[in-house]
Amino acid sequence: MENVIVTTTPSIDGYRISSYIGPIVIPTIGAASVMRDWLAGFTDLIGGKSRSYQEVYAKFINDAVMEMIRQARANGANAVVNLRIETTNISSGKSVIFITLYGTAVVVEKVEQEEKQQEGQDDA
Repeated sequence: MENVIVTTTPSIDGYRISSYIGPIVIPTIGAASVMRDWLAGFTDLIGGKSRSYQEVYAKFINDAVMEMIRQARANGANAVVNLRIETTNISSGKSVIFITLYGTAVVVEKVEQEEKQQEGQDDA
């Protein structure tokens, strides 16, 4: 099965968008654990990064990207452009966060070297 290209940019170098499938939105709610909250309290007190939170939320985002890829494939796309990630804390504590990923599913075609050269001449 062909890989799905995912990018935060509106276009992909070396490819041309041949059709737009449509938006893909992946909402997810992530929660850390009470133990992570407790350990993060120490980090808050002394400053610095909370590696345990970083790992948990990175996994939530990675899982959401994998779901986005699955949905893109299911809809006939081979790329997602303009990926955006938004997060919102939805609890009064630290552990529950709402994560939304969204982007546009598209079909891209590799641009042949001749076409690239022709486009470069047209721009000049």
